[in-house]
Amino acid sequence: MRRIIRKKTSVQILGSLLLITGLAILFFVLWKASSAISADAGMSALWSYILNEQVDAASLVTFKVIYIVIMGTVFSALGLITLIFSRQIFYLSGESVVLTCPYCKNRWKARRAMGWAECPHCRRFIQPQVAKVVA
Repeated sequence: MRRIIRKKTSVQILGSLLLITGLAILFFVLWKASSAISADAGMSALWSYILNEQVDAASLVTFKVIYIVIMGTVFSALGLITLIFSRQIFYLSGESVVLTCPYCKNRWKARRAMGWAECPHCRRFIQPQVAKVVA
């Protein structure tokens, strides 16, 4: 059985940008937190910094650090989900099939099932029906 992987490039670029943006935001928060708390303080100091501190954005808007962490996590998750669903995997069987024309009932062997084909007997452009799969 053959496997074909079809990748959507524009969706992969969008997913990569979202993932990189989210990871950059989380890295920025951890960098700011590490400079603000001492090395001897444990996880409780990190959590208190994330929950209580505020960040000024161009001295116009202030954000709590927890909101920035949530935004970074959401961007990372959306980017990862987008990257996962940007690929489509198709499985093709290597077996031949017997197709039947719906008009003349003629049967012929083909390498794979087709959506639309020309009947070799009556020469009509039809959607053949699969009669059986030949191993």
